[in-house]
Amino acid sequence: MESDGGDRRHVDRDRERDADTAGPDEAAFTELYRDYRTRLYQYALSLVRDRDAAEDAVQDAFLGWVRQLAAGKAPRQAAPYLYASVRNRCLDRLRRRPEVALDEALVELLVAPAGDEERIGLRHALNRLLLALPEEQREVMVLRTWHDMEFAAIAALMGTPVNTAIARYHYGLAKLREELKAHE
Repeated sequence: MESDGGDRRHVDRDRERDADTAGPDEAAFTELYRDYRTRLYQYALSLVRDRDAAEDAVQDAFLGWVRQLAAGKAPRQAAPYLYASVRNRCLDRLRRRPEVALDEALVELLVAPAGDEERIGLRHALNRLLLALPEEQREVMVLRTWHDMEFAAIAALMGTPVNTAIARYHYGLAKLREELKAHE
C-alpha cells in the first residue's frame, strides 16, 4: 500500500467530511477510503503482524461503515469509528490464532529512500525495538506517532483513562530510548 503522507491536514478534512458522509455518497466514501486505507492498514499491521489479516480487517471496517450508512445509522465521526472497527477486528483475529513470530512486513512501514543504508538500518532497528515493547505500549506509540492521534482519542479507543494512555506512551518512549542507546 502506498503512503498517504498522513499529517495534521487530515484532522481538518475529517471534520468537514464527517458532515458529508452522513448519506451513501459514493464520492465522499471514495475520499474517505483514499484518506484512511493506508493509515488503517498500517495500524492493523502493527496489531496483527500479518498482511492478509490486516487487509481483511481494513476491508471489514469499511464494509461496516457502508452497512451503517445503508441502515441510516451513520457514525458521527469517521476516524474514531474506523480505528475502533479495525482494532476490534484485529483483536478478534488475535484471539483466534496462536502468537506469531516477528513479521518482517512491519519493517516496511517506515522505508527509507533507496541507497540510504544507514537510515534503513536505523529504521529496521527501531521497528524491531518497537515490536519488542509490551502490546499496550506499542499500540499507543503507533497510534500517537504514526497516526497522529490525540491521547484522549487513543484512550477512548483502547478503553482506558487518558493518563493511562499517556503513561504507556512515556514508558514505551523511555524503553525505546534506552534500547537505542544500547545499540549505538
